[in-house]
Amino acid sequence: MVDAAYAALQGLTVQSSDDSGDRAITDLLGGGGEDSAKTCVLAFVTHFADLTTWEYVEGLREALPRLEAAGVDVAVIGLGTGRQAQIFADTVGGFPLKNLYGDPEGRAYEALGFSKGLTVNGVPPTARLLAMLAGIGSKGTIQEVLRGYVGDRSAAPVWAGSTPFDILGGGYQRPFELATLRLFNMAGIATPGVWARLAPEDDEKLLWQGGTLVFKGTRCTFRHTDAGILGHPRLPTVLAEAGVPE
Repeated sequence: MVDAAYAALQGLTVQSSDDSGDRAITDLLGGGGEDSAKTCVLAFVTHFADLTTWEYVEGLREALPRLEAAGVDVAVIGLGTGRQAQIFADTVGGFPLKNLYGDPEGRAYEALGFSKGLTVNGVPPTARLLAMLAGIGSKGTIQEVLRGYVGDRSAAPVWAGSTPFDILGGGYQRPFELATLRLFNMAGIATPGVWARLAPEDDEKLLWQGGTLVFKGTRCTFRHTDAGILGHPRLPTVLAEAGVPE
């Protein structure tokens, strides 16, 4: 029996960020058969000017050496063109173009049934986005924002090495640590020209959410569907589901 997620992606393509042309999404899974041991993390992020995407991709970038050492392929797909993906990689301080793709029409997102955000007839997308940022129609967003300020003893520190947050202890995500990272990312997004180059042309896609799937061959063994803004999966969960040793 063909896996439902794999079947949904068959025939769909994404745009490469390295100018190598369109790629079939199923080709990104390593071409293994149903019983193949090849593992691939397929991360569908939101649009390339979104704080959620910046935060998640920065985490994936730090985890790439561990994933590659474990023989796990990684493909990050965003709501935008391949050119926007390329600009995004440069803007966030470097992300391998061979791992980054764009889906400007969001066909894969629709095929997988990802959320299109808050829908209210007659209300423009920007107003609905503000409502989602306030937690309306965006499950878990407020809790995630608060976690950035109060800290999280179940999560790892955001930054390695010596930091001012060390006065609050070590070995866990300290209060204001994640909030500070998000502030830096917001400043980057607000840099003149960044939003204009990375945001989708269709304002409706400002509200669309993504998700993360782990495939072993053609079989999806893990699926996380983002319920709202900042709703991407925790990196330790993704690594564990991909079989990366601690």
